[in-house]
Parts: sequence; C-alpha cells; structure tokens
Amino acid sequence: MLRQYYAGRWFAPSSNPLRVGPIRVWSIYRLPSMLHRASQSNAPLKWIVVAFRNGVYAAACREHKTGFWQDRFISGRSDTAVIRRLEDGFEMEISVSRLLCLDEEQGGTDYPDLPDVQRFHRHYRVMPHQEAV
Repeated sequence: MLRQYYAGRWFAPSSNPLRVGPIRVWSIYRLPSMLHRASQSNAPLKWIVVAFRNGVYAAACREHKTGFWQDRFISGRSDTAVIRRLEDGFEMEISVSRLLCLDEEQGGTDYPDLPDVQRFHRHYRVMPHQEAV
C-alpha cells in the first residue's frame, strides 16, 4: 500500500485533521552505503521511500480452541517503511524512527502537504451561513 505514514502521536486535530504523518512517500534519503553489507565504501547512497508496512502485533492473543498464540494485524500502525536504493533497485525495510532521526540529522524534509479537507470531508466543510459572518 503506497500512502503517507499514519501519524498517531503527531496528531494535532486543528492543523492535521487527516492524521498525515511527517514522512512523505517518495522522499529521498542519503544513507551510508555500509547500511547494506554488500558495499565496502562509506559514501552515502540515495534511497527512496516506497511504502509503509502496517504493523503485525506478534502473539497478540491466545486462541481458545488450540491454545496457540496468534498474531494480529493492526492497521494504521506503520512502524517500518520499505526503501529502495536508487543505484540498483535493492529494497529493504527500515524503521520509521530511524528515518525521523535522519530527517533531523540531514536538516529535514518538507512536511507533506495536507489534502483539501473541505473537499473530501463533509463534516469539516464550512456552512453557507458561517461564510456570511
């Protein structure tokens, strides 16, 4: 699923009603090449954020019939992102917290633009009698 990171703790109802997170899909990061063991140099390589994975909560509950622990799928919990190296197309997973640290180290990227809330969400629309005031 290609989407922006679902923000839980960064949620601010007034300025971010759609809960769009601080990392944009298709953002480009410069990571050291030693991140992947195949490379010997430490020159930074360009990686692009391709997608975010929804979280799997391991051993979340116990099944009553068998007694085995089951994993549960938690939607809206993106702990890891899939990134692709622009040099050769190699893909790997990285934690979102690591990407946020890289944002701070490298000066940050622009915050993603929010979609037009009034266009897509009816309850956020301004009523005609409120516009006259």
